[in-house]
Amino acid sequence: ERALAHQKENGGFFGEALLALGVVSQEELEWGLASQFDLPYVFPDPESIDPEAASLVTPEWALAHLTLPIMKASGVLTVVVDSPFKTEALEELKHRTELDIELALASAGKIRELIRSVYARGAAEEEAEAQVPRPLGEVFGAALDQGADRFGVSVRGMRATGWYDDRGTVRRRLLTGGWESELEDFLVPPPGQELREGDTVAEWVARLERNGLAVPVHVQYLAALAGVEYLIRPAREDPKARVPFSPPPSGVLSEVRLLARSGSARFLVTSDPPDLAVEVGPYLNLLLVDTGWRTVHVTDDPEPAVQEDFTVSLPDDPEEWPSTLEELRSFHFDAVSATVRGDPGHWLRPVLDVASSAFVVWDPGWKRPAAEELGVKWELRLSRREDDGLEWTLGPLQG
Repeated sequence: ERALAHQKENGGFFGEALLALGVVSQEELEWGLASQFDLPYVFPDPESIDPEAASLVTPEWALAHLTLPIMKASGVLTVVVDSPFKTEALEELKHRTELDIELALASAGKIRELIRSVYARGAAEEEAEAQVPRPLGEVFGAALDQGADRFGVSVRGMRATGWYDDRGTVRRRLLTGGWESELEDFLVPPPGQELREGDTVAEWVARLERNGLAVPVHVQYLAALAGVEYLIRPAREDPKARVPFSPPPSGVLSEVRLLARSGSARFLVTSDPPDLAVEVGPYLNLLLVDTGWRTVHVTDDPEPAVQEDFTVSLPDDPEEWPSTLEELRSFHFDAVSATVRGDPGHWLRPVLDVASSAFVVWDPGWKRPAAEELGVKWELRLSRREDDGLEWTLGPLQG
């Protein structure tokens, strides 16, 4: 009776009223819905997801609709959703694939985890390429060229694999024979000079010398019965250490980078209070994208106080802003952030053209349809926690 009264006063579904009043838990509600609609309530493992089924939609579409195809067989596509009422998304999927749709229910949090895991596994071509033996110098060269903040060698039995962290995705390459000699040549001082017989743990500072260049690195060594690990980290200063704000939680950060890799990373950045987004704006690139990315921050402040990111101040005359931003476009930056207080009509379109990933601090008085028309589909919302840290929320842009 209390739930019916709550529903009458506030609208929505009866189950939502039960949840709001604390009569049932979220899990109990989802189990109840699954039972009511005679649907399985599932806990799928990322490794069990059919890659062909998942490839039918983009990561952006899956995140926007919290809907993920998990299996395709005999003309039937099984799709996991957080609600049986996702009729619009499911109709679109049925029309696009011309397959019959079967539903399974899972929690919204589990679906988000699945989307992040499934699309982070990489394409089949990447897996095939990983099995082609490569010289150690080629693997380390790729790591340095990508600006990887860590790379190394893993040895298990007779199998040696070189790897590096490529903007959040670990690339692995089988190594050709002779990699030990290459490692001795590349590192100064080499492992043979630093490791004593019987060492299972060691670390030292070295130079990685390649093609006439010397990169300061920190080397860590770990040995066990199963094999050996070398971890190498370039000893560069991390500008993120000077950022006075807490980064997003790992889930939000993974989704932002997933969208960036899919080419759909255009975000409005809003906050409560509005000045918070302006304060955080100059640090957005450092907080949200990998240090290996080439980034630029655009501002109309003639003397920006924050210099941690590569920053460009716009001219005093707004009429000159489009030409200035057009010049930036030719540099092909990976990401651009913007805190510009002037009329968005003078700068929004050219700012979005500077890079494929864009984070635009948005004043609450500006009209959102202007951004939606230019392909901005996501909103990052900030607020302060009681401990003065930042609360980050990511979701589709609502007009």
